[in-house]
Amino acid sequence: MILAFEFNYVSNNGILENLLKEIVSDFGISHKIIRKETIVTLFVEADETVLGTFADTLSASLPLSIFFKSSSVEVVDAMPNEDEVIPLMAYRVEFTPKILAAVDTPNSSFYLSPFGITSNDAHLKLLQNSQELLHVKDAAGYEALYEKVAELIAAGENVAIKIKNGHFVFGKIENINACSNIKKPEVIATDLSVVERMVVIRENEIKALATLERPSIRLKVNAMFAQKEILNTSRIMLHLADDLLLYQLCKRLFAKGILFLFKASLEQCKAVYTVDFDVKQEALEPLVISVLENGAILIVEGQSYASNALKASLKKFDEPSHAAFAAIMQEHQLFDTTSSCVYLSKTHNDRIMHYSKEHGMLNLVEVLIPTSFAELFAEVERSSPSAERLVANYKEQFPEIYAKALETIIPSDTPKNIYSLWKIMAIALGLSDDFDRAASKLIENAEDFGGQKGPRIDYFLEKEDALSSDLNYVKLLRSGISYKLAGTDDTTLSFGYMESLSYFISDMADSHKEHFGNLKIALAGSLFGYKRLTEMLVKNLKPNHTLCFNKELPIDL
Repeated sequence: MILAFEFNYVSNNGILENLLKEIVSDFGISHKIIRKETIVTLFVEADETVLGTFADTLSASLPLSIFFKSSSVEVVDAMPNEDEVIPLMAYRVEFTPKILAAVDTPNSSFYLSPFGITSNDAHLKLLQNSQELLHVKDAAGYEALYEKVAELIAAGENVAIKIKNGHFVFGKIENINACSNIKKPEVIATDLSVVERMVVIRENEIKALATLERPSIRLKVNAMFAQKEILNTSRIMLHLADDLLLYQLCKRLFAKGILFLFKASLEQCKAVYTVDFDVKQEALEPLVISVLENGAILIVEGQSYASNALKASLKKFDEPSHAAFAAIMQEHQLFDTTSSCVYLSKTHNDRIMHYSKEHGMLNLVEVLIPTSFAELFAEVERSSPSAERLVANYKEQFPEIYAKALETIIPSDTPKNIYSLWKIMAIALGLSDDFDRAASKLIENAEDFGGQKGPRIDYFLEKEDALSSDLNYVKLLRSGISYKLAGTDDTTLSFGYMESLSYFISDMADSHKEHFGNLKIALAGSLFGYKRLTEMLVKNLKPNHTLCFNKELPIDL
């Protein structure tokens, strides 16, 4: 009897194939593993009883993964004729059932190892002000060190711990204000069961936290935790322990009632105690993901789990927007498909592009920004007599906001993108007085908006009927001023800027489909990491367009 286990695994990083190979080889059963595009199929041959036992083993041995979309099994007549090809893994994975069993089982030779099954003779040290307190290299020693560090953290100490990605300071969340300049707090939940005590989170996001890749997700702090006034921000980056040393430590902290840890750099936070080791480990770029309501997972940051071939192809491009579009084309095999790409970044210049086999890649829409707020308001005044009166009324009604805007400098290296324009709009409309944080404030306001419909902000091109033109930032501010003068509150106004952008992109996509015959719309860039914007856009685009996001590469580079 031959069974075919079929897995829809959207990454070419080789992790699934290697895990399947390891599981089936340990079981000692005749098999073959074949991949076609995103479908990995494991064929196994044995009698019915053995296959039933193997199916149970396979189910218990495969971890969850953000790249793993679905699976099925069926009886087939014969093994395939194709040769089995098992690619090299892009990265050595740790959080598999097999490795976790090895480090959690007392009679295992790797019991309590902070390095998985790669070394059972690793030395760990606990130091106090450079003076060695513990030096351990076996399970009994590891247990003593974990327990001591857990006791220190539970007692209020912050501890510098070396993990595979470097040295960081960890402490219970109540101590985070002892650190300085932490603008985007990184929080580790010591157990999956406690995440809802801190953040607003959906079920599909909880499942994603527990996957093999141990990603971080940007989440809103819930009202109950916010009342404790521990955090000075309403959004955090949350994840579970993504390192086996932290994994062992978190289990002991959870048992002591410590539910959340902060993670900070050595520059941001000082620590008397240090945990160090003498094993060289391969650094891993942690993943940051966004989980959409429909279950789609976008990788916002982190390339370590992408295939080496894809990462190598990115080096061919100097322009980030072109690299991002080409990456999606490669992942979705779009080189024979007429398509457009909307690239909206927080760190690079935005661009809307078009691709066809006949004409290659064309730049259609770019973003310009004013050099100063004085220039911006002057351009609005010059745009029409009514706009001149609008600015005069604005100066009169909001003199402090207007004066603060004129004092604010737009740095010369500010990227030419929507995110920068949102910074500028937020300062000009008094949503924020901190230029660096202004766009974040606008976005958080929009995310907090409880309604379904906001004011329609004017996103237009300089040449309104053209397919290729720059974005008109004058109308972007002029419409915002009108709503501000009409008494629109900051939260509603912010949502208008986000919602109207989604309509602008949707209208642009419709136009491209009409004039170019587009078959696909690619969305790339870190601005799409904000799920409310992306969910609105997906809702607007889905009825008329086929959307493409990156499958295994991050949405920005």
